Amino acid sequence: MKRSFAYTLVALTGMFFFFAFTLDQGTSSTEMAMGKFKIPKKVNAIIQDKCYGCHNPNAKGDKSKAKLDWDALAGLSMADQAMKVKDIAKVLADGSMPPKMMTDRNPDKKLTDAETATMSKWANKMVKKLSK
Repeated sequence: MKRSFAYTLVALTGMFFFFAFTLDQGTSSTEMAMGKFKIPKKVNAIIQDKCYGCHNPNAKGDKSKAKLDWDALAGLSMADQAMKVKDIAKVLADGSMPPKMMTDRNPDKKLTDAETATMSKWANKMVKKLSK
């Protein structure tokens, strides 16, 4: 009994590592879903680190999910995607994201100037691309 449990545990662990290391970590679900909507690896890393915790379908805050759900973005029409990305560019420009209340509690979630510049450049480029 113990031996079969150990074999099962080893097999499950092996499958976990196989799938974890064979999936393309640099491609976001958004990039895979839409041809025009692409998130470069560098931008995706910032999103995952600083934004995704509040703006995902499983986030606690309904308000943040309603404003932006990164996973749902790919399924929107191009016009709606353009509107959401314009909103992203706006909050980056005025510095309102992440909110001060969040960065006071979690200073590591504050965007650096370089991260803001990277995100802004991507957002402005995407707005032009989606608006065509």
